[in-house]
Amino acid sequence: MVTENGRAELRGLYTDPAQPLTIAVGQAFDLVSMPAAVGHAALTALRARRVRLGPVVADSRRSVMRVGFLVAPDGTGHDPGHAEALVGHAEASVGHAESAALRDWAGRLGGALGVRVGGRGSTATLPPLLPWRGWLHWLVPPGGAALLWTPSGALLSVLSERTGARTL
Repeated sequence: MVTENGRAELRGLYTDPAQPLTIAVGQAFDLVSMPAAVGHAALTALRARRVRLGPVVADSRRSVMRVGFLVAPDGTGHDPGHAEALVGHAEASVGHAESAALRDWAGRLGGALGVRVGGRGSTATLPPLLPWRGWLHWLVPPGGAALLWTPSGALLSVLSERTGARTL
């Protein structure tokens, strides 16, 4: 279930690819959730910058209307030595710094846009991997051309521009 990069394969987490998956967030990935309008604008901006995206999910229920980007977990509560062994010292440091910066930004300024970061202690429901006519759907499906996770730093840059805040 874990790749050479130390990240869980999302597809391997499904027991039935024809059904939605409810999963604990914070180990394999964190979920950055935002209102649909903000999420679609962020997705458009990331694509315009040619950022290689990880999975992006949308919940189109009228009572919800949110978009979620799956990003690498921030590593809070993880043994740093273990993380470094999995992904290498430099990559782990940059990834954790970007995730921490995104989480900090969401806590301080993201509320103005309705941005929330779900990590340890949160759950997420993801759409099925097979075609499905439900309220959940993939804007960027897992696997194929998608990276495992959307880069936290790129997402932070796009979102912070909407609030006029400075990034890293």
